[in-house]
Amino acid sequence: MDHDEPGWPLIDDFFRAEAEGRSTATARRYDRVRSRLYDFLDTADMTLGLGSHPAVLLESERQFHQTGAFWTLFGVDELACCLPSFVHETWLPASNGEARTQISLVGRLLPRLGSSCGRFEAEAAVARARRELAERPAGETGSPRMPDRFRRQEGPRW
Repeated sequence: MDHDEPGWPLIDDFFRAEAEGRSTATARRYDRVRSRLYDFLDTADMTLGLGSHPAVLLESERQFHQTGAFWTLFGVDELACCLPSFVHETWLPASNGEARTQISLVGRLLPRLGSSCGRFEAEAAVARARRELAERPAGETGSPRMPDRFRRQEGPRW
């Protein structure tokens, strides 16, 4: 893939290849990460990864294109520069399992980006996110617990 081409095919091919041969639940988790990545590219403030002038240009392009504005202006090099923000706590899901999946997939995506300018910072961000996730208290397991008031009490009707 030429680095001037949009990165949609690269991302779609990556997630498709990663999901091959995996369980249905794992493939769904991967698809949720892909959707979050697309949302991130379409909505997040990219000042930290791109700098102020390119970020302002991106915001202007988003006024015309609600989806895909990032790829209109940038390529995989800039994607690598933005990925550290994607594995930051603000973009990680509350569930530790989902967050672990997101961090792991970003770590596996980085080698496919080639020798991008921001790859080393992204690799450091992935390592930092893994350490922070290990220190995170055990949170949600993924499915919310049903409140006790909705549970039937044992008794003659049980």
